[in-house]
Amino acid sequence: MELNVNWIAPVEHRDYNRMPASIWIRCLQLFPYLEKLGVRSSFNDPASDAPITVIVRTQDEQAYLTAQRLKEAGKRIVFDLCVNYFDECRVPGLGEPVSAGHVEDCLRMVSLADAVACASDNIARRAGRHHQRVEYLPDSIDLNHFRLVKDEKDFSRRRLRAVWCGQITKAGDLEPVLPLIKRKKIALTVISNSKPDLRIQSRLFRTRKFPYCYRPWRYETFPEDILQGEICLTYRETDTTYNLGHSFFKIGVFMAQGVPAIASPVPSYRELMDDRQCGRICRTVEEWEQALDEILADRDMLRQWSSRSREIMNDYSTEKIAGRYLRLFKELI
Repeated sequence: MELNVNWIAPVEHRDYNRMPASIWIRCLQLFPYLEKLGVRSSFNDPASDAPITVIVRTQDEQAYLTAQRLKEAGKRIVFDLCVNYFDECRVPGLGEPVSAGHVEDCLRMVSLADAVACASDNIARRAGRHHQRVEYLPDSIDLNHFRLVKDEKDFSRRRLRAVWCGQITKAGDLEPVLPLIKRKKIALTVISNSKPDLRIQSRLFRTRKFPYCYRPWRYETFPEDILQGEICLTYRETDTTYNLGHSFFKIGVFMAQGVPAIASPVPSYRELMDDRQCGRICRTVEEWEQALDEILADRDMLRQWSSRSREIMNDYSTEKIAGRYLRLFKELI
């Protein structure tokens, strides 16, 4: 039996380079894998008569009215959340990523949903206070696209190379660990939507005291760019509900190609890394320094982390996660 699902997202194109990453991660890249499982996906199709609609990364008035109309017509609604929009939050450098208006809009959408799908277990736990049917459907890695493999010989390089990837507005997240990288003579590559503005971003960037290599983020070149480092660095403060809700994609996409991570204790990062010998979770700057010293002194540790990282991410391939979506869709109808 073929199952039809309509997906609604706040873009009218399919160019991964011009949309929020969460839309292609939690929507478009799933389509070919769902099709193999007998699920035909339409995208922003107002004429769709699909029995299930998944609403991704949108919760404004138009999204609410659309969900209300579909609900009245007897359709099933899945509301997909990649951010914790249940708690107001202010974050230094980002202002107010979750306002009272965001919370109100989110709760209205949840009230209409037949199921709430969440990008992290942390968000799912929060959503569970407002809805009986909450599914943790992790972000996934399309291993047909991210199919390159880190060359183990790179881990013997005289100068270790680190990689950071993210929106340029969040480049300041690296501020606490940049002095460590500089002092230990570790090279840094920044992959982002634009080059760090030396007037706005990190103090070290701003004063031109920190050399780095910049690579513009593009979906087509991202797999190759990932391999430009031996370690992925992802520092986040964990004192806000916004940061605690992040999915693991930021480190998982590196791990899938054998580039291990040193990261802050975001719950989803710990899901991949706690007690699994594939990297380091660091709670303090002192722990970050210790982790960097360890890998500088023992490159075999990096090789072991690399192999283990790839093994772990096989369980989060888009092919496997698509199966979890299929189970949810079948249960809803």
